[in-house]
Amino acid sequence: MTRRCLRRLRCAFGRTTSSRRGYTIIELLVSIMIFTIGLLAMAGTASLIMSTLAGSRTRSVGAAVAESRFDRLRGQTCTAHASGTAVTRGVREDWSVKPLARADDVTVVITMVSNHRIRTQAFRTYIPC
Repeated sequence: MTRRCLRRLRCAFGRTTSSRRGYTIIELLVSIMIFTIGLLAMAGTASLIMSTLAGSRTRSVGAAVAESRFDRLRGQTCTAHASGTAVTRGVREDWSVKPLARADDVTVVITMVSNHRIRTQAFRTYIPC
């Protein structure tokens, strides 16, 4: 009797282990969902990085335009310094000159489109006279 029970248990246990090989559908669905969430997170991060790079490129162009304006004003005499407006490399620049005792206070305001938004950045320097 005990031998029969042992045989049946071994057969039942053998069937259980042989039928449990592989993965269940639920395990596969959970792993696919985790993998999909990871891919979506990576795609969102890549999009954010690309927009940040585009914005920094636009700000670099704006800074270069402002520095160019400062250099042009430094090349002039102090009596020739005047406020004005111009569009350079697709960036609008407005500069104002305030005469001081021994220098001119020059402020350049750059207006540009960055990431589909209009951004304004101000640069300021003193030009000795």
